[in-house]
Amino acid sequence: MQPQAPAASPHEPAPPTPIVLPIVQPGECSCEPAPPVCHVSKLAVREDHAGPIGMTLFDVTSLYGTDILSELQTEQVQMALVSETSFMCLDDRVEEPSLGTPGGDLGEFVLALSSYLQERGQGRIDGPNFTQSEVDSIFEEYLESLPASRPLVHCTDDASLRHLQDELPVEDLDLRRPPDHAKELGLLQKLTEVNNHGDSHVRLMLDKPEWFQLQENLVPMVLTSYYTNLWRQYQDSSSPLYTIPKLRLNILSGHRDPKAFFEVSSGGFCHKQGLAPLLTPRHRGNEKSVLVSHLDAVSLRRQEHAAFFRTIANLGPRKIDVERLHQRLDRHGWLALETTGSQMASGLPFYTLMYS
Repeated sequence: MQPQAPAASPHEPAPPTPIVLPIVQPGECSCEPAPPVCHVSKLAVREDHAGPIGMTLFDVTSLYGTDILSELQTEQVQMALVSETSFMCLDDRVEEPSLGTPGGDLGEFVLALSSYLQERGQGRIDGPNFTQSEVDSIFEEYLESLPASRPLVHCTDDASLRHLQDELPVEDLDLRRPPDHAKELGLLQKLTEVNNHGDSHVRLMLDKPEWFQLQENLVPMVLTSYYTNLWRQYQDSSSPLYTIPKLRLNILSGHRDPKAFFEVSSGGFCHKQGLAPLLTPRHRGNEKSVLVSHLDAVSLRRQEHAAFFRTIANLGPRKIDVERLHQRLDRHGWLALETTGSQMASGLPFYTLMYS
């Protein structure tokens, strides 16, 4: 059976509210000088690595622009506050304007948790294991810290969902609201297995945790926490998540077929304001879908994660340095991007896009 898309629910995270600047009517005096605003009008495109397949530099500049952007090209990019925007997974099947990083928000949480444990001397591959209850506690505290407008995103796909249905077996499985008999058949355990995930980064972390300097059981424990809380959000009316949802599961459709890898950033002025350009990896009707990474923007999120885990560390005797943890997160994030990117984008051309 084909997996069915769930009906719209009041427990879906609300879309982020756009920021609207006040309008001053002609003849009115604004009592205070208006703050400087980031306006995107230019794009610098650099070809970092040519590939035997995929988009050429001419293809990229024709579609996205170069130097001064046309009105249509300007409309293709939206600037968003990183602090108020979720990170989507690194996948060319994403069909919405988004920020991208391997594994999306959940991948970044795994990275931050692992780095925090290493700072405490617990995260080494051969070190002492963290427990499920400890992961659950930190994950739930992290959810409490999130603004409702920025749900934590995890991706999978319809092919993995079909595989999961066949394994259980269950028909018409809704991963957000699974029936009790699916849970009794071991659904939660199945969701920690490689072949039941459609996000390439999550699959790699499950299959080859040593490539990412992860303890073998860490990613399964985080996935257990994620899905346990996702089901509370949709099925447990006594849970705070039922009223104020903080989790989003994005089920992607179709096959991966990226034509290029984009590393996207904004100029110094916009970046200092905490703004980053949202791009849409796949447009319906356009065969040239791309993998989109926002390495500069995600560093801002990692700074936030470092501050969160300092707060967690302050509850115990061993403190951590925020800047040192942030630097560790950026180093491990680069490793994750290099490792997953080399698997997903093998043979593809690489481009850097700088909006200003």
